[in-house]
Amino acid sequence: MELLKVDNLNPYLEDLVELLCDAVDSGAPIGFLPPMSESEAKAYWLTVNDDLQENARQVLLIREDDKVVGSVQIAMSPKANALHRCDVEKLMVHTQAREHGLGGMLMQGVERVAASMQRQLLMLEVRSDDIAHDMYVNMGYIPFGEVPGYSRSANGMLHNATFFFKEIETTHEVFS
Repeated sequence: MELLKVDNLNPYLEDLVELLCDAVDSGAPIGFLPPMSESEAKAYWLTVNDDLQENARQVLLIREDDKVVGSVQIAMSPKANALHRCDVEKLMVHTQAREHGLGGMLMQGVERVAASMQRQLLMLEVRSDDIAHDMYVNMGYIPFGEVPGYSRSANGMLHNATFFFKEIETTHEVFS
């Protein structure tokens, strides 16, 4: 297994489209509703790649046997008074690769990359009933609020979201 911080998504685009379609179609609460078309997924990743090229976002991937099986994004705050923080977004692991600790591996990578970029505060939100909720608690993320009915699933059901933060020590590590 290989954890990568990438600077261009084009070489991984086909795998990323499959990963996003798999995540959305299996009910992952990452902002989309099923069914996810390949064209919609590709358009999404091309937009993410534009943000990546503008240094507005970082993307980490996990590859296994030359195939992307997990991904997470770090959105950089552009605000002058918030350059010390970032948002963790769209953590996803392919259904065939789940239950092997890849989510935790991706989040450890997020912390290393954020620390190396002098970001001291990580923020994220997760559906309160999602399995990732407990992972974040176990990794030391602190819940600071729950919003009722924050997101809607494909069946129309409303779900609460929990918001988390974690303070980290910055480093001078070069993560590539």
